[in-house]
Amino acid sequence: MATALVSADAHAAVPADAVPDAPAPFSVTFDAQGLTVRAIAVGGVAAGERVALNCHECLGQTSVEAVATGPRHVFRPKLRLSAASRLELTVHGRNFARTRAYVVRGGRLRLDARHCVSVADNRRVRCNSITAPRPWATMNVCTPTAVGVRAASPAGGARRDRVAARFRLQYAEGARWVDVPNGTSPWTVLGRADRSWQGGYTFRFSGIDGRTFRGLADFEWRRGTRVVRRVVRLTSPRRVPGFSSSVCAP
Repeated sequence: MATALVSADAHAAVPADAVPDAPAPFSVTFDAQGLTVRAIAVGGVAAGERVALNCHECLGQTSVEAVATGPRHVFRPKLRLSAASRLELTVHGRNFARTRAYVVRGGRLRLDARHCVSVADNRRVRCNSITAPRPWATMNVCTPTAVGVRAASPAGGARRDRVAARFRLQYAEGARWVDVPNGTSPWTVLGRADRSWQGGYTFRFSGIDGRTFRGLADFEWRRGTRVVRRVVRLTSPRRVPGFSSSVCAP
């Protein structure tokens, strides 16, 4: 049984809610001699953020990922580059990721592009948009018999559009997140897109001790029968008074 309301992978050293929703702009410095890269330092990161290196058309350790434990993370991949190489550094927050891509020009690595991605729905977004008011979701109920997700959409849309939301649950199974059977709510229309709204859904169980859950909120902006925009958000902490977390482990 589930009820609806409309109104409005953790690492030992880093609490689950310590990971920022979106990473800040970061810096990259190289220790290189010619086309051999001995070390890469990524600065301006937060503890708990995932930092990833990927090098295309390279020799050496071409793909590696780590969890930052402080404001600076150093890779020592011993890469051998070529004129066709492309090196990408990505920092992952809870809902967004930033990437800096480098290519070889004049025998040196040069910044080629910056871009940002929405993690939950794996699509590019404008980097300046991830610091603007945006939809969010949070776990706001966490007991052995009930797990609740609450979400909000900002104002600023077209008056003629309507915002709808549905809520989903996943549980941790090792390093993976797995959909909870029957853990998807019906769609609920929150209201006009030119106003801000909150909505929520509570999933009820007979007993769920020992599980760790996270939530997702799917948003749709609808114009009549046509969907004009879709967004997905993973749950994040400190969104509402009282209990407000990225995960629930009753």
